Amino acid sequence: MVAVPAGCVRLRASTLLASALVLLVMAGCKPAAPTKQVEVAGSSAVPSPLSGSTDVAEMAVASLAEIEPAKLAPVLSALSDGQAKSLLMHYMPWYETPAVRGQWGAHWTGHRKEHDPEVIKENGLPDIWSQFHPLIGLYDSTDPDTLECQLLQMKLAGVNGVIVDWYGTYPAADYPVIHQATKAMFEACGEFGMKFAACYEDRSLELLVNWRKISPAEVPAQLAENFKWAAAEWFGAPQYFQFEGRPLLLNFGPIYLKEKEAWTDAVEACDPRPAFFALHHLWQGAGADGGFSWVHTDPFNDEPGEEVIVQRLTDTHNYRSMDPLQSIPSAYPGFEDVYETSLLNLGRREGRTMRETLRAAMEGPWPVVQLVTWNDYGEGTVIEPTHEDGYAALEAIQDARRQELGDAFTFTAEDLRLPARLLGLRRAGNATRQELDQVSDLLCAGQCQAAEELLNRLESASADPQ
Repeated sequence: MVAVPAGCVRLRASTLLASALVLLVMAGCKPAAPTKQVEVAGSSAVPSPLSGSTDVAEMAVASLAEIEPAKLAPVLSALSDGQAKSLLMHYMPWYETPAVRGQWGAHWTGHRKEHDPEVIKENGLPDIWSQFHPLIGLYDSTDPDTLECQLLQMKLAGVNGVIVDWYGTYPAADYPVIHQATKAMFEACGEFGMKFAACYEDRSLELLVNWRKISPAEVPAQLAENFKWAAAEWFGAPQYFQFEGRPLLLNFGPIYLKEKEAWTDAVEACDPRPAFFALHHLWQGAGADGGFSWVHTDPFNDEPGEEVIVQRLTDTHNYRSMDPLQSIPSAYPGFEDVYETSLLNLGRREGRTMRETLRAAMEGPWPVVQLVTWNDYGEGTVIEPTHEDGYAALEAIQDARRQELGDAFTFTAEDLRLPARLLGLRRAGNATRQELDQVSDLLCAGQCQAAEELLNRLESASADPQ
């Protein structure tokens, strides 16, 4: 039987099927030889027209029979046993596509629609508001197949979960769109055994005041309402990330609301009370429990060499407190925004930026590290695989995990490519969802070799449906 982490709930729905398949194996089904791997690039999905024969199902049976449950424990257990650091990926849930929600969202087009994703540029990539383009193609943040791919990529890189940028529950502007996508990610984390935490943006309150949706006097109440909603709907869930026994809640600020009392009242009104963290230079003014770093360029000034950079980053993370439980350091690949007035400028430096920021965070005493970011395409802090950078950032995270855990971390760079291949088959729409769910279950369980063999066979059947 396949050993599976508790969070991989989809496998529970397919347990009966798996049992039946194993019985078929015992009756004499033989595995076919694996075929050459086909990698998905961009939005062009690998075609998978399957024949109506039972060959693919029989091959899936053989793949299940070959699973070695012992391989699961060293990888996923090592990442969740409390000895390893918790790596949490900051995630932006604000992307929209016509295929899913009827329009291109502003974070693909620019807020003044300066770009048109329907236009393909000379380099063969869509015209979007970014210097980077996702390798899986443009996506909608509520698409379950996209969320599956992204969470599995993170898991195979050694990431424990996500911190999702959240604007609260007020029904104005694109806040409902972001809220809908945040809830979708929350559910997906539960399905794929990943952790979830929310990062509130208090600038959303300023915009509500500017738009005359609420008055300045109503701001504290709106903040408290948002936090109470999160506490009621998220904090008690098994996938919600716990920091020292309390649900972790971040705020990117405080930028607008400066009154400490308002923050204290909102946090204390939550049941359970969260571990509340704000930006590393502002958290004490908000009465928070600690602070988190973001993107810092000063440590890289004058290219002083890796050792000096790592020390400068360490000093930055310790800026307000030497207590490791009061600081969440960050690691990031760079900052290359597309704003009219650039906020920062930090190149990827052939991957050194990601590796040096990771090294500083991993070598320090802090139990939690925030990875900045999976997909802020406007600011160019993208860790997600892109046409421009490939899988370099995720491979750097794997290397950091391997340095931390040694032989217990067995995921490879090749494993990182498997979720995109699964997404390609899902988009092609010719393999059955039941078959592809088996691949997903194997990846969720850390059974990458078995998943790859099944993918090979499904892709082979797609290419030669005889």
